[in-house]
Amino acid sequence: MPGKTINFHGETFPAPVNDQWDFLLSTIWDQMIHLVITLGGSLDEERLACAMRSVLATEPVLRSRFLDSRVPCWEELPALSTAAFFSLLRADDPEVTLRHVLLQRIDPRSGPQARLTLIRGRKDTLVLSVNHTASDACGVRDTAARIARFYRECRGKSTLICPCIPPGERSYAPIFSFFSPADREKARRACGDSSAEWGIPCIPGQCQSPCHTWKRITPDLFRRVRSLSRLEGLTINDLLLSAFFQSVSREIPHTDGRNYPVLTTVDLRRMVPGVPAPAVANLSVAFEVRLPADRSLSPLFHARETHRAMEEKKGNLAGLGAAIRLQERFEGGFSRVRESLEDLARASRTEGYLKNPFFSNTGIIPPECTDFGDIKAVSAFLVPPVDYPPGFSVAASTFGETLTLASGFCRDSVPAAVVEKVLQGIEDLLRTMVG
Repeated sequence: MPGKTINFHGETFPAPVNDQWDFLLSTIWDQMIHLVITLGGSLDEERLACAMRSVLATEPVLRSRFLDSRVPCWEELPALSTAAFFSLLRADDPEVTLRHVLLQRIDPRSGPQARLTLIRGRKDTLVLSVNHTASDACGVRDTAARIARFYRECRGKSTLICPCIPPGERSYAPIFSFFSPADREKARRACGDSSAEWGIPCIPGQCQSPCHTWKRITPDLFRRVRSLSRLEGLTINDLLLSAFFQSVSREIPHTDGRNYPVLTTVDLRRMVPGVPAPAVANLSVAFEVRLPADRSLSPLFHARETHRAMEEKKGNLAGLGAAIRLQERFEGGFSRVRESLEDLARASRTEGYLKNPFFSNTGIIPPECTDFGDIKAVSAFLVPPVDYPPGFSVAASTFGETLTLASGFCRDSVPAAVVEKVLQGIEDLLRTMVG
């Protein structure tokens, strides 16, 4: 592998509050997002390095470090060697190697914010790892699509000559400006104050054993779920969120018959089509929706109730409200938010507390993310950050006809058997829904 170094100008770019928030979260838990692609053959490592080098040449934030200063910002690294962003690992047991790669964190203060790892076994596995400080899942998918395109174009070259994409407006400002003051106030009210009332039982303390687990929903079941969503007028997300809520409620002590909050996400880019918004940015937000924890409800009836609750939240722009409330949280300054999160981290280590479960549908992984020419992708899925205690989350992603559920968690806090039981519960509930 050539030890080629690329040089940059060391420019700085603003880091808006959404980036600052994800940076601060990265200081207390693992904020990495990974896209895992299994291929049916062997890729050319020189062309992959070229492709990743070309992506960093076009995307300033990914080749930068986060400056943790009084006024936080992004600063381009003056130079990057190939080893800083690309590695080839030969593996006798690719799954063991993959699980090791998924635990390798990027320090946003060091950068670069993205890394590509090629795991070479009998067939190749490619892992694109991006720090959430720089981007949400939308940006990970966009970066993967560019890597694949540059790979197809990189034959015989060490770096493509590509125009640099300006960082653009990474803040919420253009999205806020799309809505009237009255709409913004309605959204703020709809989001509501955080009200953690329950959570997966966990053991307080340091996270010494972060890990990941995932479960694939077979194409046959996924097709039946998709048909049900069309027949019932529900979204796939309604069905998945309902199944997640019902499954975790079997593991969390609660009062039957009450409504409880669960966190879910929305990509603000989808709320304002036509408003310029960079792909590589943090423009997805989490908001709470209250759902019934009622054993007397059938799984399908619960999904209908979930749809009703989600439609109300969407109609009242709750996702926009979550962004507004995050902006307000930083009115006291970056240091104040840092102190509050440090207090929270201390509390999680010493006493534990309630934290609502979190479900994220990271969406469809489009074919262009895995188009490496003649070498075809066998599977692809997104792996979410590791939730430290007392957090618990599951993320869903779809590639072709396969839906994958993935969770990052701490084995010394939440037993792996509990997490696997939740994932199996989601599958069982989906099967019951479709009959």
